[in-house]
Amino acid sequence: MSMVARKVNLLGAAEYREDGRKMLAAPGDAVVIQRGTLRSLLIRCPDGCGETLVVNLDPRAGKAWSLDMRTGRPTLYPSVWRDGGCGSHFIVWRGYLLWCDRFEEGNVEPTFDLVTLEQRMLASLRRRELRSAEEIATDLDEIPWEASRAGQMLVRQKLAICGSGRQRDWFALA
Repeated sequence: MSMVARKVNLLGAAEYREDGRKMLAAPGDAVVIQRGTLRSLLIRCPDGCGETLVVNLDPRAGKAWSLDMRTGRPTLYPSVWRDGGCGSHFIVWRGYLLWCDRFEEGNVEPTFDLVTLEQRMLASLRRRELRSAEEIATDLDEIPWEASRAGQMLVRQKLAICGSGRQRDWFALA
């Protein structure tokens, strides 16, 4: 196994998976598959196991991730978690790879305007009605990972509350 990737290296787009696979060489390399609409994101597994991961971006084909390119760097939501094989579990956020469980030491989060987002998020929260970070991010046209971070900071400041278990990234006014 080679060294784990800490960033996604988006190499471009291809029409078909086989064309995209030929472009992938190193852990973290990625190619968008697009034929009229976004189909999938191919990623050379960032843990260095050598596998190619196919992340579905087309809701017509079942469970789909969202791909955000607003910063010119990819953000995927939710996290990618391999059930089999190497079991990699990671977040792609503004081109950074944040590992969950394994390899967490060394994670570096991308920078963004957290203070401004906290203020916008505080104005959008509702009293006693938990809403997911994803839903709040959609309302504010923000990245869900950033809405989650802003919500967690509001909880630490006792300005918001959050759910637990499957609703741990759900927030409401305190």
